[in-house]
Amino acid sequence: MLFLALVAMLGAAQGLLLLILIGVRFRSRNNLPFALLLLGFSLRLSTIPAWNPDTLLSHSWILTVIGPMPLLFAPLVWWYVRELVHENETPRRVGLHCLPWIIETALLSVFVYSMSAVEYRALVVDLFSSPSPWWMPVRHALKLLQGLVYALPTLSLAFGAASRNPHVTPRRLLWARFVVLAPLLSLLAFSVVAVRPAAAAVPLAGSISPFYVPAAVMAVTIYSFAMLVIAAPDVLSVAGNGQSSGTAQAATQEEIEDIAYRVRRALDAGAYRNPELTISSLAKQLKVHPKRLSYAINQGFGQNFSQLVHSRRLNYFLQQAAHGIPEQQTILRIAIDAGFPSKSTFNRVFKQRFGKTPSEFLPEYSLTQDET
Repeated sequence: MLFLALVAMLGAAQGLLLLILIGVRFRSRNNLPFALLLLGFSLRLSTIPAWNPDTLLSHSWILTVIGPMPLLFAPLVWWYVRELVHENETPRRVGLHCLPWIIETALLSVFVYSMSAVEYRALVVDLFSSPSPWWMPVRHALKLLQGLVYALPTLSLAFGAASRNPHVTPRRLLWARFVVLAPLLSLLAFSVVAVRPAAAAVPLAGSISPFYVPAAVMAVTIYSFAMLVIAAPDVLSVAGNGQSSGTAQAATQEEIEDIAYRVRRALDAGAYRNPELTISSLAKQLKVHPKRLSYAINQGFGQNFSQLVHSRRLNYFLQQAAHGIPEQQTILRIAIDAGFPSKSTFNRVFKQRFGKTPSEFLPEYSLTQDET
């Protein structure tokens, strides 16, 4: 079991190091499910060598806390892939997806800690005997069913129509698909031992434990996560509000043109007339990361976001004032209608562009329009 413990501990340590990297460099709400997935994988992997009768008799928390943990993996993978494919669209009521894990942990804890020492010893012996207690295959079947319930929409996100969203770069799509498939392999590896828990008490040929296979698969999965993040760190930086500049650098010319086209359509539809419009709110409307949107506006329009929006608002104002200000309206009322949030902002932007105040500029502008 020494080699098994070494494999498990090295893989778990790698997972925790990757978790620290995410927390330090790529801290973001969008990366939270991936960080939780790494934490769960690391805890599960580190306790694989402890899944034997002697250790479970000494440490019952492994059975009650670590045992139900796989119920979290499928929801976390679904949540993270959703974050990768649909930027800035965190699913509602995320906590509800943890209910199966919470319920099983609570029920198992009550069940185990209400037993006497003799009864608990008999339970552990039964777990590693053949046949196992009737509730064990039922429990594993429910876990498998829960995994399938989440696997189908997750696979659809990674391989279906949603994966063709303009902001999903090929590298990011590859990452999303790997995040989907790698845990599935670990689940399949564990299912062999889960279906026959008694096998854990009987090593295979020589001194090889049946747990070597799932431990190796999980360790390889975590190492693969780490290698991909090192090779392509932008798969994490574009998934949230991280500090990396990879978001802008990852945008291709085709993506810039597509985003600029969508920005133009939104502005033509009057989005600039909303005084509360910000780059974040426009990014959410267009389903684009704010940094990517800012970069696309700079490249596609030769202006930053504020300059572009203020230009549209000034043009609208001038269109309304082309033939004079109607008596029932004031300059400020038209400015507010154009989307300027305040009089001071309007006056400042107007003077920056025309070098005059609105009251000085408009009489000359109206006369010019009348002559044309």
